[in-house]
Amino acid sequence: MSDKGSMIPLAEALAKVDETLGPLELSRERMAVTEAAGRVLVEDQFSRLDLPAFDKSAMDGYALLKGDERESYRLLETVAAGNLPTRKLEPGATTRVMTGAPVPEGTGRVVMQEYTSESDGVVHVQDTADRSPNICWKGEDLRAGDRVLRAPVLLGPLHLANLIGCGITEVEVARRLRAAVLCTGDEIVDAPEQLGPGQIMNSNGPLLGALCRRHELEIVIHRRVPDDFQDTVAALEQAVAESDIVIVSGGVSVGDYDFVGEALLAAGLTRHFDRVATKPGKPMTFASAPGKAVFGLPGNPVSVYLAFQLYVVRAAGLMTGCKAEGRHLRLPLQDAFSRRKAARLQYVPCRVSAEGFLQQVKYHGSAHLLALAEADGFFAVPRGATELRAGEKVSFMPLVGDLR
Repeated sequence: MSDKGSMIPLAEALAKVDETLGPLELSRERMAVTEAAGRVLVEDQFSRLDLPAFDKSAMDGYALLKGDERESYRLLETVAAGNLPTRKLEPGATTRVMTGAPVPEGTGRVVMQEYTSESDGVVHVQDTADRSPNICWKGEDLRAGDRVLRAPVLLGPLHLANLIGCGITEVEVARRLRAAVLCTGDEIVDAPEQLGPGQIMNSNGPLLGALCRRHELEIVIHRRVPDDFQDTVAALEQAVAESDIVIVSGGVSVGDYDFVGEALLAAGLTRHFDRVATKPGKPMTFASAPGKAVFGLPGNPVSVYLAFQLYVVRAAGLMTGCKAEGRHLRLPLQDAFSRRKAARLQYVPCRVSAEGFLQQVKYHGSAHLLALAEADGFFAVPRGATELRAGEKVSFMPLVGDLR
Protein backbone atom coordinates (compact mmCIF):
# COMPACT_ATOMS: atom_id res chain seq x y z
CA MET A 1 0.00 0.00 0.00
CA SER A 2 1.21 3.49 -0.80
CA ASP A 3 1.70 5.83 2.15
CA LYS A 4 -1.14 8.32 2.31
CA GLY A 5 -0.02 11.50 0.61
CA SER A 6 2.71 9.99 -1.59
CA MET A 7 2.38 10.81 -5.28
CA ILE A 8 3.60 8.42 -7.96
CA PRO A 9 4.17 8.97 -11.71
CA LEU A 10 1.47 7.83 -14.12
CA ALA A 11 3.77 5.20 -15.63
CA GLU A 12 4.26 3.64 -12.20
CA ALA A 13 0.52 3.70 -11.52
CA LEU A 14 -0.26 1.98 -14.81
CA ALA A 15 2.48 -0.57 -14.17
CA LYS A 16 0.87 -1.37 -10.81
CA VAL A 17 -2.49 -1.90 -12.54
CA ASP A 18 -0.81 -4.19 -15.04
CA GLU A 19 0.98 -6.19 -12.33
CA THR A 20 -2.15 -6.61 -10.24
CA LEU A 21 -4.74 -7.57 -12.80
CA GLY A 22 -4.79 -10.53 -15.13
CA PRO A 23 -7.28 -12.41 -17.28
CA LEU A 24 -10.31 -13.74 -15.41
CA GLU A 25 -11.86 -17.15 -16.01
CA LEU A 26 -15.05 -15.71 -17.43
CA SER A 27 -17.91 -18.01 -18.39
CA ARG A 28 -18.59 -18.38 -22.10
CA GLU A 29 -21.61 -18.07 -24.29
CA ARG A 30 -22.26 -18.79 -27.94
CA MET A 31 -23.84 -16.03 -29.98
CA ALA A 32 -24.47 -14.87 -33.52
CA VAL A 33 -21.55 -12.99 -35.06
CA THR A 34 -23.90 -10.17 -36.01
CA GLU A 35 -24.59 -9.55 -32.29
CA ALA A 36 -21.01 -9.97 -31.03
CA ALA A 37 -19.57 -6.45 -31.41
CA GLY A 38 -17.82 -5.39 -28.23
CA ARG A 39 -17.47 -8.94 -26.91
CA VAL A 40 -14.23 -10.84 -26.36
CA LEU A 41 -13.63 -13.80 -28.67
CA VAL A 42 -12.32 -16.82 -26.72
CA GLU A 43 -11.50 -19.28 -29.51
CA ASP A 44 -9.37 -18.89 -32.65
CA GLN A 45 -11.46 -18.74 -35.80
CA PHE A 46 -10.63 -20.42 -39.13
CA SER A 47 -12.13 -19.68 -42.50
CA ARG A 48 -14.70 -22.06 -43.91
CA LEU A 49 -14.30 -20.63 -47.39
CA ASP A 50 -11.72 -19.68 -49.96
CA LEU A 51 -11.65 -15.92 -50.44
CA PRO A 52 -12.43 -15.14 -53.15
CA ALA A 53 -14.46 -18.29 -53.59
CA PHE A 54 -13.91 -18.22 -57.39
CA ASP A 55 -11.91 -16.35 -60.01
CA LYS A 56 -13.83 -13.10 -60.47
CA SER A 57 -13.52 -9.92 -62.43
CA ALA A 58 -12.12 -6.91 -60.57
CA MET A 59 -13.99 -4.51 -62.86
CA ASP A 60 -16.45 -4.21 -65.71
CA GLY A 61 -14.74 -5.42 -68.87
CA TYR A 62 -14.13 -8.25 -71.33
CA ALA A 63 -12.60 -11.63 -70.48
CA LEU A 64 -9.94 -12.87 -72.91
CA LEU A 65 -8.55 -16.37 -73.20
CA LYS A 66 -5.03 -16.62 -71.82
CA GLY A 67 -2.50 -15.81 -74.56
CA ASP A 68 -5.17 -14.81 -77.06
CA GLU A 69 -4.20 -11.25 -77.98
CA ARG A 70 -5.76 -9.62 -81.06
CA GLU A 71 -7.55 -6.41 -82.06
CA SER A 72 -11.16 -7.66 -82.13
CA TYR A 73 -13.24 -10.48 -80.65
CA ARG A 74 -16.65 -12.01 -81.12
CA LEU A 75 -18.90 -11.36 -78.12
CA LEU A 76 -20.32 -14.56 -76.61
CA GLU A 77 -22.42 -13.30 -73.71
CA THR A 78 -22.62 -10.95 -70.74
CA VAL A 79 -22.22 -12.31 -67.21
CA ALA A 80 -23.49 -10.26 -64.27
CA ALA A 81 -22.39 -10.67 -60.65
CA GLY A 82 -24.18 -13.61 -59.09
CA ASN A 83 -24.42 -15.52 -62.38
CA LEU A 84 -22.19 -18.07 -64.09
CA PRO A 85 -20.79 -18.09 -67.64
CA THR A 86 -22.72 -20.44 -69.93
CA ARG A 87 -20.42 -20.27 -72.97
CA LYS A 88 -16.91 -21.69 -73.18
CA LEU A 89 -14.26 -19.08 -73.90
CA GLU A 90 -12.35 -19.81 -77.10
CA PRO A 91 -9.77 -18.07 -79.35
CA GLY A 92 -11.20 -15.02 -81.03
CA ALA A 93 -14.14 -14.79 -78.62
CA THR A 94 -14.76 -12.77 -75.47
CA THR A 95 -17.26 -12.63 -72.65
CA ARG A 96 -18.37 -9.38 -71.10
CA VAL A 97 -18.09 -9.65 -67.29
CA MET A 98 -19.35 -7.25 -64.67
CA THR A 99 -17.39 -6.43 -61.51
CA GLY A 100 -17.54 -9.40 -59.14
CA ALA A 101 -18.81 -11.83 -61.78
CA PRO A 102 -17.05 -15.19 -62.28
CA VAL A 103 -14.74 -15.18 -65.29
CA PRO A 104 -14.92 -18.06 -67.79
CA GLU A 105 -12.50 -20.95 -67.37
CA GLY A 106 -9.18 -20.23 -69.08
CA THR A 107 -9.43 -16.43 -68.78
CA GLY A 108 -6.00 -14.78 -68.76
CA ARG A 109 -7.08 -11.20 -68.27
CA VAL A 110 -10.04 -8.84 -68.29
CA VAL A 111 -9.74 -5.77 -70.48
CA MET A 112 -11.31 -2.69 -68.90
CA GLN A 113 -14.35 -1.62 -70.86
CA GLU A 114 -12.82 1.88 -71.08
CA TYR A 115 -10.25 0.39 -73.49
CA THR A 116 -12.83 -1.20 -75.78
CA SER A 117 -15.63 -0.41 -78.17
CA GLU A 118 -18.44 -2.71 -79.31
CA SER A 119 -20.52 -2.79 -82.49
CA ASP A 120 -22.68 -5.51 -84.03
CA GLY A 121 -21.47 -8.16 -81.60
CA VAL A 122 -17.79 -7.44 -82.19
CA VAL A 123 -15.56 -6.03 -79.45
CA HIS A 124 -12.58 -3.93 -80.54
CA VAL A 125 -9.68 -3.63 -78.08
CA GLN A 126 -7.41 -0.60 -78.03
CA ASP A 127 -3.65 -1.15 -78.19
CA THR A 128 -2.47 -0.06 -74.73
CA ALA A 129 0.47 -0.86 -72.50
CA ASP A 130 -1.90 -2.08 -69.79
CA ARG A 131 -1.79 -5.87 -69.56
CA SER A 132 -3.06 -6.14 -65.97
CA PRO A 133 -5.09 -9.32 -65.38
CA ASN A 134 -7.82 -7.42 -63.49
CA ILE A 135 -8.87 -10.68 -61.90
CA CYS A 136 -9.30 -11.55 -58.23
CA TRP A 137 -8.02 -15.11 -58.13
CA LYS A 138 -9.69 -17.80 -56.05
CA GLY A 139 -8.16 -18.04 -52.57
CA GLU A 140 -5.67 -15.19 -53.07
CA ASP A 141 -6.89 -13.46 -49.88
CA LEU A 142 -7.50 -16.52 -47.73
CA ARG A 143 -7.79 -20.28 -48.06
CA ALA A 144 -10.37 -22.44 -46.31
CA GLY A 145 -8.80 -23.50 -43.00
CA ASP A 146 -6.61 -20.41 -42.67
CA ARG A 147 -6.82 -18.56 -39.38
CA VAL A 148 -9.07 -15.50 -39.53
CA LEU A 149 -8.77 -14.25 -35.93
CA ARG A 150 -6.58 -15.22 -33.02
CA ALA A 151 -8.25 -15.17 -29.59
CA PRO A 152 -8.59 -13.30 -27.37
CA VAL A 153 -9.67 -10.23 -29.31
CA LEU A 154 -12.25 -7.55 -28.67
CA LEU A 155 -14.61 -7.86 -31.61
CA GLY A 156 -15.31 -4.76 -33.65
CA PRO A 157 -17.22 -4.07 -36.88
CA LEU A 158 -14.36 -5.12 -39.16
CA HIS A 159 -13.88 -8.38 -37.25
CA LEU A 160 -17.56 -9.19 -37.67
CA ALA A 161 -17.47 -8.45 -41.39
CA ASN A 162 -14.42 -10.68 -41.87
CA LEU A 163 -15.96 -13.55 -39.91
CA ILE A 164 -19.19 -13.38 -41.89
CA GLY A 165 -17.24 -13.16 -45.16
CA CYS A 166 -15.42 -16.36 -44.20
CA GLY A 167 -18.67 -18.23 -43.59
CA ILE A 168 -18.52 -18.02 -39.77
CA THR A 169 -21.90 -17.09 -38.31
CA GLU A 170 -21.54 -18.02 -34.61
CA VAL A 171 -18.69 -17.57 -32.12
CA GLU A 172 -17.83 -18.31 -28.49
CA VAL A 173 -17.38 -15.15 -26.43
CA ALA A 174 -16.67 -14.38 -22.80
CA ARG A 175 -19.42 -13.01 -20.63
CA ARG A 176 -19.33 -9.28 -20.10
CA LEU A 177 -17.42 -7.87 -17.18
CA ARG A 178 -19.76 -6.69 -14.44
CA ALA A 179 -19.35 -3.11 -13.25
CA ALA A 180 -20.59 -1.20 -10.21
CA VAL A 181 -20.79 2.59 -10.37
CA LEU A 182 -20.85 4.44 -7.05
CA CYS A 183 -21.15 8.23 -6.98
CA THR A 184 -20.36 9.70 -3.57
CA GLY A 185 -21.33 13.03 -2.07
CA ASP A 186 -24.20 14.67 -0.19
CA GLU A 187 -24.01 17.55 -2.66
CA ILE A 188 -25.14 15.63 -5.75
CA VAL A 189 -28.76 15.14 -6.83
CA ASP A 190 -30.39 13.48 -9.83
CA ALA A 191 -33.12 16.02 -10.71
CA PRO A 192 -33.23 19.82 -10.89
CA GLU A 193 -36.21 20.00 -8.53
CA GLN A 194 -34.07 18.31 -5.86
CA LEU A 195 -31.41 21.01 -5.96
CA GLY A 196 -30.87 22.83 -2.68
CA PRO A 197 -28.31 25.41 -1.60
CA GLY A 198 -24.78 24.20 -2.39
CA GLN A 199 -25.94 21.16 -4.37
CA ILE A 200 -25.12 20.15 -7.95
CA MET A 201 -26.45 17.78 -10.57
CA ASN A 202 -24.99 14.27 -10.63
CA SER A 203 -23.34 14.35 -14.06
CA ASN A 204 -20.71 11.74 -13.15
CA GLY A 205 -23.26 8.96 -12.79
CA PRO A 206 -24.70 9.23 -16.31
CA LEU A 207 -21.20 9.85 -17.71
CA LEU A 208 -19.79 6.69 -16.14
CA GLY A 209 -22.89 4.69 -17.04
CA ALA A 210 -22.62 5.68 -20.68
CA LEU A 211 -18.88 4.98 -20.75
CA CYS A 212 -19.42 1.54 -19.22
CA ARG A 213 -22.07 0.67 -21.78
CA ARG A 214 -19.84 1.97 -24.58
CA HIS A 215 -17.10 -0.41 -23.43
CA GLU A 216 -19.46 -3.37 -22.98
CA LEU A 217 -19.32 -3.37 -19.17
CA GLU A 218 -22.54 -4.73 -17.71
CA ILE A 219 -23.71 -2.36 -14.98
CA VAL A 220 -25.04 -4.38 -12.04
CA ILE A 221 -25.04 -1.58 -9.44
CA HIS A 222 -25.47 2.14 -10.13
CA ARG A 223 -26.16 4.28 -7.09
CA ARG A 224 -25.33 7.37 -5.08
CA VAL A 225 -23.58 6.96 -1.74
CA PRO A 226 -23.85 9.58 1.02
CA ASP A 227 -20.82 11.04 2.76
CA ASP A 228 -20.88 8.52 5.58
CA PHE A 229 -18.08 6.08 6.44
CA GLN A 230 -20.26 3.07 7.27
CA ASP A 231 -22.49 3.63 4.24
CA THR A 232 -19.39 3.83 2.05
CA VAL A 233 -17.98 0.59 3.49
CA ALA A 234 -21.29 -1.21 2.99
CA ALA A 235 -21.64 0.05 -0.59
CA LEU A 236 -18.11 -1.07 -1.42
CA GLU A 237 -18.60 -4.51 0.10
CA GLN A 238 -21.77 -5.07 -1.93
CA ALA A 239 -20.18 -3.71 -5.12
CA VAL A 240 -17.10 -5.93 -4.78
CA ALA A 241 -19.26 -8.99 -4.08
CA GLU A 242 -21.48 -8.45 -7.13
CA SER A 243 -19.14 -7.03 -9.78
CA ASP A 244 -15.70 -7.40 -11.37
CA ILE A 245 -14.86 -3.69 -11.62
CA VAL A 246 -15.98 -1.06 -9.12
CA ILE A 247 -15.84 2.59 -10.17
CA VAL A 248 -16.23 5.21 -7.46
CA SER A 249 -16.40 8.93 -8.18
CA GLY A 250 -15.54 11.42 -5.46
CA GLY A 251 -14.53 10.95 -1.85
CA VAL A 252 -10.93 10.00 -2.63
CA SER A 253 -9.08 13.13 -1.54
CA VAL A 254 -8.04 14.12 2.02
CA GLY A 255 -11.05 16.13 3.13
CA ASP A 256 -13.00 15.48 6.32
CA TYR A 257 -15.76 13.79 4.31
CA ASP A 258 -13.57 11.83 1.90
CA PHE A 259 -14.11 8.31 3.21
CA VAL A 260 -13.34 6.11 0.21
CA GLY A 261 -9.66 5.44 0.95
CA GLU A 262 -10.19 4.15 4.47
CA ALA A 263 -13.43 2.44 3.51
CA LEU A 264 -11.54 0.36 0.96
CA LEU A 265 -9.28 -0.95 3.70
CA ALA A 266 -12.23 -1.59 6.00
CA ALA A 267 -13.88 -3.57 3.20
CA GLY A 268 -10.83 -5.86 3.05
CA LEU A 269 -9.28 -4.53 -0.16
CA THR A 270 -5.61 -3.90 -0.87
CA ARG A 271 -4.92 -0.30 -1.75
CA HIS A 272 -2.05 0.08 -4.22
CA PHE A 273 -1.90 3.85 -4.71
CA ASP A 274 -3.96 6.90 -3.90
CA ARG A 275 -2.21 9.85 -5.53
CA VAL A 276 -0.84 10.09 -9.09
CA ALA A 277 1.28 12.91 -10.52
CA THR A 278 -1.23 13.94 -13.18
CA LYS A 279 -3.32 17.06 -13.71
CA PRO A 280 -6.22 16.55 -13.59
CA GLY A 281 -6.52 13.34 -11.59
CA LYS A 282 -4.06 13.60 -8.68
CA PRO A 283 -6.36 12.06 -6.03
CA MET A 284 -6.66 8.74 -7.88
CA THR A 285 -7.02 5.44 -6.00
CA PHE A 286 -6.58 1.86 -7.15
CA ALA A 287 -7.40 -1.11 -4.93
CA SER A 288 -7.98 -4.78 -5.55
CA ALA A 289 -9.14 -8.13 -4.22
CA PRO A 290 -8.65 -11.47 -6.01
CA GLY A 291 -10.33 -11.09 -9.39
CA LYS A 292 -11.62 -7.62 -8.54
CA ALA A 293 -10.51 -4.09 -9.40
CA VAL A 294 -11.66 -0.92 -7.64
CA PHE A 295 -10.94 2.56 -8.97
CA GLY A 296 -11.55 5.63 -6.86
CA LEU A 297 -11.82 8.52 -9.32
CA PRO A 298 -11.69 12.22 -8.45
CA GLY A 299 -15.04 13.97 -8.22
CA ASN A 300 -14.70 16.55 -10.98
CA PRO A 301 -16.15 15.31 -14.30
CA VAL A 302 -13.16 16.00 -16.58
CA SER A 303 -11.03 14.01 -14.14
CA VAL A 304 -13.64 11.26 -14.18
CA TYR A 305 -13.59 11.05 -17.98
CA LEU A 306 -9.80 11.08 -18.19
CA ALA A 307 -9.35 8.53 -15.40
CA PHE A 308 -11.85 6.18 -17.01
CA GLN A 309 -9.90 6.42 -20.25
CA LEU A 310 -6.52 5.91 -18.59
CA TYR A 311 -7.33 3.26 -15.98
CA VAL A 312 -10.72 1.59 -16.34
CA VAL A 313 -10.47 0.82 -20.06
CA ARG A 314 -6.99 -0.59 -19.46
CA ALA A 315 -8.20 -2.72 -16.55
CA ALA A 316 -11.11 -4.12 -18.53
CA GLY A 317 -8.71 -5.18 -21.26
CA LEU A 318 -6.35 -6.82 -18.78
CA MET A 319 -9.14 -8.71 -17.04
CA THR A 320 -10.45 -10.13 -20.32
CA GLY A 321 -7.00 -10.84 -21.74
CA CYS A 322 -7.40 -8.14 -24.39
CA LYS A 323 -5.18 -5.36 -23.15
CA ALA A 324 -5.20 -2.51 -25.63
CA GLU A 325 -2.72 0.32 -25.44
CA GLY A 326 -4.24 3.76 -25.64
CA ARG A 327 -3.87 5.48 -28.98
CA HIS A 328 -1.36 8.31 -28.77
CA LEU A 329 -0.21 10.46 -31.69
CA ARG A 330 2.51 13.08 -32.04
CA LEU A 331 1.07 16.32 -33.38
CA PRO A 332 2.31 19.94 -33.41
CA LEU A 333 0.91 22.68 -31.18
CA GLN A 334 -0.80 25.63 -32.85
CA ASP A 335 0.26 28.02 -30.08
CA ALA A 336 2.84 28.08 -27.31
CA PHE A 337 1.85 26.72 -23.89
CA SER A 338 3.21 27.76 -20.50
CA ARG A 339 2.52 26.99 -16.85
CA ARG A 340 4.04 27.92 -13.49
CA LYS A 341 4.25 24.51 -11.82
CA ALA A 342 5.62 21.41 -13.52
CA ALA A 343 5.49 18.66 -10.89
CA ARG A 344 2.75 16.74 -12.70
CA LEU A 345 2.01 15.37 -16.15
CA GLN A 346 -0.76 17.64 -17.39
CA TYR A 347 -3.52 16.79 -19.85
CA VAL A 348 -4.94 19.80 -21.70
CA PRO A 349 -8.23 19.58 -23.69
CA CYS A 350 -7.69 20.51 -27.33
CA ARG A 351 -9.09 20.20 -30.81
CA VAL A 352 -7.31 19.20 -34.02
CA SER A 353 -7.36 21.81 -36.77
CA ALA A 354 -7.90 20.98 -40.42
CA GLU A 355 -4.15 21.45 -40.89
CA GLY A 356 -3.32 18.93 -38.17
CA PHE A 357 -2.35 21.36 -35.39
CA LEU A 358 -3.49 21.06 -31.78
CA GLN A 359 -5.47 24.03 -30.54
CA GLN A 360 -6.30 24.55 -26.88
CA VAL A 361 -9.99 24.93 -26.11
CA LYS A 362 -11.40 27.27 -23.49
CA TYR A 363 -10.87 25.39 -20.24
CA HIS A 364 -11.40 26.49 -16.65
CA GLY A 365 -10.27 23.31 -14.91
CA SER A 366 -11.42 19.77 -14.17
CA ALA A 367 -14.99 20.84 -13.28
CA HIS A 368 -15.43 22.34 -16.78
CA LEU A 369 -17.02 19.33 -18.48
CA LEU A 370 -18.41 21.44 -21.32
CA ALA A 371 -14.83 21.94 -22.53
CA LEU A 372 -14.72 18.30 -23.63
CA ALA A 373 -17.72 18.89 -25.88
CA GLU A 374 -15.48 21.26 -27.86
CA ALA A 375 -12.41 19.00 -27.76
CA ASP A 376 -11.06 16.13 -29.84
CA GLY A 377 -8.75 14.94 -27.08
CA PHE A 378 -5.96 15.97 -24.73
CA PHE A 379 -2.37 16.95 -25.34
CA ALA A 380 0.14 15.98 -22.68
CA VAL A 381 2.57 18.37 -21.01
CA PRO A 382 5.43 16.27 -19.58
CA ARG A 383 6.50 16.52 -15.95
CA GLY A 384 9.22 19.11 -15.55
CA ALA A 385 8.17 21.15 -18.59
CA THR A 386 6.94 24.69 -17.96
CA GLU A 387 6.86 25.78 -21.60
CA LEU A 388 6.08 24.23 -24.96
CA ARG A 389 6.84 26.04 -28.21
CA ALA A 390 4.38 26.69 -31.01
CA GLY A 391 4.93 23.99 -33.60
CA GLU A 392 6.46 21.61 -31.07
CA LYS A 393 5.16 18.04 -31.41
CA VAL A 394 3.49 16.65 -28.30
CA SER A 395 1.64 13.49 -27.35
CA PHE A 396 -2.05 13.68 -28.27
CA MET A 397 -4.63 11.31 -26.81
CA PRO A 398 -7.94 11.31 -28.71
CA LEU A 399 -11.19 11.14 -26.82
CA VAL A 400 -12.51 7.59 -26.89
CA GLY A 401 -15.57 5.95 -25.50
CA ASP A 402 -17.82 8.98 -25.89
CA LEU A 403 -21.19 8.85 -27.59
CA ARG A 404 -20.73 11.53 -30.24
